[in-house]
Order: sequence, then C-alpha cells, then structure tokens
Amino acid sequence: MKALTILGARDEDSLGFTLVHEHLLTNPPKVFSEGDREIIMESVDNAVKELEIFASAGGKTVVEGTPINYGRNVEGMVEIARRVPHVNIIAVTGFYTAKSFDENLLKLDVKELAEIMIKDIREGMDGTEYKAGAIKVAASYFTIFPAEERCLRAAAIASAETGAPIQVHTTYGTMGLEILSILKREGADLRKVLLLHMDENMDLWLLRKILEREANVSFDKFARVKYRITEEQRIKCIEKLVEDGFSGQVMMSTDMGRKTYFKSYGGGPGLDYLPRVIVPRLREMGWDEKLITQIFVNNPRDYLKFLP
Repeated sequence: MKALTILGARDEDSLGFTLVHEHLLTNPPKVFSEGDREIIMESVDNAVKELEIFASAGGKTVVEGTPINYGRNVEGMVEIARRVPHVNIIAVTGFYTAKSFDENLLKLDVKELAEIMIKDIREGMDGTEYKAGAIKVAASYFTIFPAEERCLRAAAIASAETGAPIQVHTTYGTMGLEILSILKREGADLRKVLLLHMDENMDLWLLRKILEREANVSFDKFARVKYRITEEQRIKCIEKLVEDGFSGQVMMSTDMGRKTYFKSYGGGPGLDYLPRVIVPRLREMGWDEKLITQIFVNNPRDYLKFLP
C-alpha cells in the first residue's frame, strides 16, 4: 500500500530522504507555550523557506508530527505543501501527553478517540479533504496516564483498521516496553510502530528489547549539545544496534519544534542538518552508501507505507 501525504497517496518509492519526525507549524496549548514562546511556530513563509533549505540538501519527505491537541494547522500545511511540491509532507492524527488534554478530550473513551483518528485518515482532518498519513500518540515520564493509555489503545485500533503507521512520543525515552505491550494487546502490528526520542535514553539493553519485539526506534534529538549528549554517542549507539542486526528498524530525525532551530527564523542548525552535516560525517566514520540509504530512505519508506 502507498504512503499518504497531505496532498494524497504517493508511491512509497518516491519518498526519498525522509525525516520521520519534525514540526513545521505548531501552536501548543498555554500549559506548554505560556512560558516558552519559541515553541509557537505559525509562519507558513518560514516553513516554506526551511523546506527549501532541506530540499537543497537532498531532502524529499518530512513527517510533520504535530497532533490535534498540540496546535495542528491543516490548512497551513496544505499551503506549504502546495508551495513546495517537490517535498512530501505527511501529517499526523492523534494526541499529545495528558498534560495537553482539555476537559472535552478527557471525556472521550477509547472508541471515540479511535473514531477521530480513523476519520482523519479516511475522510480528512478538521473538516477538510486532507488526510493524515500517520498516527501520533504519547506517554509521560516513567508514567502512562489513563488518558494516554486510552489514546494508545485507540491508536492500535485505528492502525489495525486503516493500516496507518503509529509513532509514539516517549518522554526522555521512557516507558517503551510498556507502550508496546499496550499497543500489542489492542492488535497493533509492532512493525508499524516507531518509538520517538529514544536517543534521550540510550540504554542498549532497553533498545535491544524494543527492537526484538519488531518495533522501530527513532534517534531524533540530533543537534542537542545542550542535553550533554554528543553526536558521536548517538552514532556509536546506532552502530552497535546495526552490528546486532537491527539496521532495518532504526531511523533518524531532528524533531525541530522551536523557532531557534530553524534557519528561516534566524536560528540553527536548520532542517538540512542531517543531510548536510551528519551524512558526510557518517561517510567519514566508515558508513557505506547502503547503510545510509537504509536508515534515511528504506526504513522510513517501509514504515510509512500503509499495511493492506
């Protein structure tokens, strides 16, 4: 089955170099943004500029990981996609951590949450004809709150019903095995599950256990020296997983969800950081083209295509 971009279905072989988790437009609830205005990204023009920078470095596809209750902007994404037609944008349905739930969302049961996700994928998001191509849900730090568990269960149901891939925000890389257990119990195919931010908790035992269950992991906090984790540490951890036989289950991205990360807002390193800086470094460190293509092209392609 094909991948589903915001402008329609695409042959998965046309996705090319892919960033599996990024943000182009966000307007998070006040509980997050009131003390941090940098996470509000509302400029379509700047998003267009940033995608052009990404494309100039060889980038082809971006998964825009802003879910419903984190300020998803469907019309804005459509405008960006039309202005940069040479870059695919895949939007998500789903919900962020329990902290972002309002009273109305807290009242919804698993079935109702799944119905919202299924409608976004099959009919269109926010009353439009533009469809989500992936499901995004979340868990908190060493905790899965009841609202988050309901969303995880709903995501599994929606994925089984539609064939859509699931990505799960982990907070600092915690609760990975627990997340997979919930999804599996509700019928999710773990080969279509991507656990995000796992390079914030580079515990090789944990990563191997997750990968042994056939799920995928995303190393998407590149360019975060402030977290006291170097790029070399991330790369070396990935190399160990590749040596263990898990090269087909690892993906990389940058999760640039604030203005200060985008060149178009006057910051950096920019959405082109992986293809422009990290890929040449991987070659210098001995990675061959086959492995680079596996991580940045083949793995996202296989993950993002819908199951029949």
